Amino acid sequence: MKNHRFNLRVFFSILLCGISLFCYSDNGVAVGLFRLTRCSDNPSEYSISINKDADIGNGDETFHIPSQIVAEGEIYRIVQIAKRGFANCCFIKNFVIDEGIKEVGNQAFDGCSDLRSVSFPSTLSSFGECVFYNCPQLEHIDVNEANPNYDSRERCNAVIRTADNAVELGCSRTVFPKSVSQISRNAFCGCAGLTSLNIPEWIELIGDYAFSDCFRLNKIIFPENSTLQLGLSVFDGCCSLTSFNLPAGDICFSQNPFTNCENLSCFTVSPSNKEWHTNKENNALICDSVLFAACYNTTIGSEIKRIYASAFKGCRRLTGVFIPAGVVCVDAGAFSDCLNLVSVAVDNGNKVYDSREDCNCIIESQSNKIVCGSSVAIIPKSVTSIGKYAFSGMNTPAIFRIPDNVMEVEEFAFMRCNSLSQLVIPANTKLQRESFFGCTHLTNVIYEPVNKYVKSRKDLTFDNSPFLSCHNLKSVSISGENIPAIENGMFVNRKGK
Repeated sequence: MKNHRFNLRVFFSILLCGISLFCYSDNGVAVGLFRLTRCSDNPSEYSISINKDADIGNGDETFHIPSQIVAEGEIYRIVQIAKRGFANCCFIKNFVIDEGIKEVGNQAFDGCSDLRSVSFPSTLSSFGECVFYNCPQLEHIDVNEANPNYDSRERCNAVIRTADNAVELGCSRTVFPKSVSQISRNAFCGCAGLTSLNIPEWIELIGDYAFSDCFRLNKIIFPENSTLQLGLSVFDGCCSLTSFNLPAGDICFSQNPFTNCENLSCFTVSPSNKEWHTNKENNALICDSVLFAACYNTTIGSEIKRIYASAFKGCRRLTGVFIPAGVVCVDAGAFSDCLNLVSVAVDNGNKVYDSREDCNCIIESQSNKIVCGSSVAIIPKSVTSIGKYAFSGMNTPAIFRIPDNVMEVEEFAFMRCNSLSQLVIPANTKLQRESFFGCTHLTNVIYEPVNKYVKSRKDLTFDNSPFLSCHNLKSVSISGENIPAIENGMFVNRKGK
């Protein structure tokens, strides 16, 4: 490896002398190690990413990301690090970002498995999301002291938004200064080195998905008797988490913070907590009679009247659920992404819901709408609609024909059903916008003649397309006409939009 090591110092000397080799393409200009792309809002400025063909050695040296490159008499002014611009640079240990860089894109350093430290310039003014996703060795983060927007006060190993004292980006070695009161959305997203978390009492707000996909995180400690507000799915995808203790204090949840925590099996609540309690099996968080957060091993008790949105979201180990007679409200999305759910039943005494004909669905009796399906659901002929998130993230048949009796499929009803490859829509069925959002394996859609709502390609637009983010959708048949040109789930003419 040493014989083939790329000498970074020599390379940058060449760049500064303006004699680097370069080539152009539709995707920008390649200059040595880098690919530069014009910024859409200012064509005289560029975003930078690593050239996929570059040999960057074994990471013994600090890697500088330049704000200016001179090549063949051209001066390239660089102000952005592109989305995933330096992703999977596995041998780089230290990044130093030069003065002049203003923006860092989403997941800019994703998968830099040997990255130890990053230094940001005084000119930096904005960050994308999940910048350090899956950087397990990252321990040191520093911001130039002259930066008016961000700081890393008290050597905290974090990027702090100066105006509102919020942690914008963190790592496994982040220390929360007492002057910090918030943790921003996605601040620790994909922090692969984080194994335990102790939230100090001066933190008042944790933003949406702040610790999402911290897949090694196995211990969370909240302070006693503090005031703390949590955003959506704060610990989403923390698959090593098996238990959580909720202390006393004024703790407010916007939604189940433990979505997609597939191995979570135990909740405990401080006896001093007057608002929250758990069930006798210690595997559910309950407020009054609302089941707010559940585990794959949770049994819904007779005291429960409402199952909150996302209560079971992402419980991949959940295989069966029984809805007692006392449940009067099952929120949309309560069981979304329960990939292996195969048994669904409702107590015969329930006056709001039923599971008629052993259909393995929860059906709203008065409206005949499915509010929760399963991977083995059989849709009864009496059902007239499929509700929001009803089959979201579940295993559906690869070839699926919506039954004739279903008049409407609501938004996100089959979101991310990635086993689905072919869909047939009968003449009387209306699909709401994004009803099949993100079905990435869906390749063919057939509207049976003559569908009342889609009669030609002009009836499907970005504003109403059911198939947004179905990236592999190749054709849609409408009234017998096959339309092959599909992009991002909507119609696009191959010769121009």
